[in-house]
Amino acid sequence: MANQVRLKLLAASLAIVAASTAGAATQQALRAQNLGSTPVSQLAVRLGLSSDNGFVAQSAAPTVRGTTTVRMQQTFKGVPVFGHSIAVEQDAQGNALVANGVVSSELQVDLASVTPRFDKSQAVALLVKQSSSFVSGLAKPENGKADLFVYPQEGGPARLVYLTSFFSGGDHPTRPTAIIDANTGQILEQWDGLTYANATGPGGNQKTGQYTWGANGLPYLNVTQSGSTCTMQNTYVRTYNMNHATSGSGTLWSFTCPNSSGDAINGAYGPINDAHHFGGVVHDMYQAYLNVPPLNNNQVLLMKVHYGNNYENAFWDGTSMTFGDGASTFYPLVSLDVTSHEISHGFTEQNSNLTYSGQSGGMNEAFSDMAGETAEFYDRNGSNDWLVGAEIFKGNGALRYMCNPTQDGASIDNAANYYNGLDVHYSSGVYNKAFCLLAQKTGWDTSKAFKAFARANQLYWTAGSTFNSGSCGVATAANDLGYSSADVVSAFSSVGVSCSGGGGGTVLLNKTGLSGASGSVVNYSVSAAAGTLTVTMSGGTGDADLYVRRGSVPTTTAYTCRPYLNGNNETCTISVSSAATYYIQIRGYSAYSNVALKAVQ
Repeated sequence: MANQVRLKLLAASLAIVAASTAGAATQQALRAQNLGSTPVSQLAVRLGLSSDNGFVAQSAAPTVRGTTTVRMQQTFKGVPVFGHSIAVEQDAQGNALVANGVVSSELQVDLASVTPRFDKSQAVALLVKQSSSFVSGLAKPENGKADLFVYPQEGGPARLVYLTSFFSGGDHPTRPTAIIDANTGQILEQWDGLTYANATGPGGNQKTGQYTWGANGLPYLNVTQSGSTCTMQNTYVRTYNMNHATSGSGTLWSFTCPNSSGDAINGAYGPINDAHHFGGVVHDMYQAYLNVPPLNNNQVLLMKVHYGNNYENAFWDGTSMTFGDGASTFYPLVSLDVTSHEISHGFTEQNSNLTYSGQSGGMNEAFSDMAGETAEFYDRNGSNDWLVGAEIFKGNGALRYMCNPTQDGASIDNAANYYNGLDVHYSSGVYNKAFCLLAQKTGWDTSKAFKAFARANQLYWTAGSTFNSGSCGVATAANDLGYSSADVVSAFSSVGVSCSGGGGGTVLLNKTGLSGASGSVVNYSVSAAAGTLTVTMSGGTGDADLYVRRGSVPTTTAYTCRPYLNGNNETCTISVSSAATYYIQIRGYSAYSNVALKAVQ
């Protein structure tokens, strides 16, 4: 879809920037919008929206500042607004402090009612009929879904729409996805949304070599036993044998305990065993690094193995992960990184819901590639190969190369080479390389880089995010985690992606209403790029002193800048020779209250 997102990292000026459209509805970008200390119930009013608007809390994650960032979905008359959410930093009492993201105002002018003419089943039927007209031999539709949204168009009035999809199996599986006008039935946009007790048993393939789960230091397979029969299911993963079918759920894999075997094919020794174990690894990796399961509400990971005949792909269909057996190019597609890749499409769909086309589609693919490398890092003692699908690729090399995307002959490694219509697997190279560069910076590793990107996916990215706006989200997420946002900016700069400041620079820190007793100390930190950093303390009553120091927390005797003036109006202007973290401290010379603190670059 056309970009409607203007997400800005760490904050640019406090104004709301509006972009007009041909309709009355107006897109408003919130760039570190200072909300004071607004009750969440008053958030819409605080942002100047009509009483028909509201916000619904979705995912949330803590920051190192002791606050919580919450993704808030905008609603209009109770209906979610497509691609419009804001990340709101909240204090311990749940009051809104700062917001980043995009909202739509004046929706009431375009939409008098949110009662659709067509119901959900009619919307699915429309998409099936339209898809059947240009896809010959379309298999029986499954998993039909239609969700009602308000859709603010660029260049036109807001509409009431269904985000509609269904899955069709067969030799060429597809997941037609469309935005359909809920009153006229017009298809506004369309794309293929198909994203590509203990037991023992064999695993691996002719490239990795055969190994046995439960032997030689490898973990056992986590299964369920009833009498002498074991089934491939546990609390987090269920694994099914499709037995070459292209529709339905297949059969839950069972065997006589304790040895699971009998599904060797195409040079692989136990694809069902591998898929089952790797699904558990991915669950554990998300839980360990993000403190959340990969799918919402602890949804069980459904792994479907042996899809079709000679099918050389794997995909997420909106409800489950499906793996083909490969043919001449691939072994069965059940390596750890591919498994994590497919599961992570589910994570993206349930969080940012990045549209699977355009730049957002490239980000969607890249995030899944990142998750594949991170699963390797988690499972293999802090080591990953930076190669996508190398273990299931029959020839030399890999499917994609994270650190050198152009090596595959089709992917790009710089945003300057992007063009509309570029396959999302190839445009993913921009974010893949940025991820690799970030993970290899001093003080970083694959897991830290993944945490920053995953937090952006959870809280800051939206359906129509672009390379640039998405990078703002990653840098903001890094700052939330106490990581260097300057390193994030640097990594993205190397691939032609920029979260540039506007209108007076980028606000790195913006605090209001600060209070403290005599002798009290409070510390903050900001990540600054090369240039000029200006830290200003102002307003309020009493007497506070400002200290700033590069690289570590300042003391009364060690600091980069300390104005040491009477009152609260103090400024430090610092020439930053290279990217670094600066620590800012406010000390109460005497009691003070209602003081503002801002760091701008």
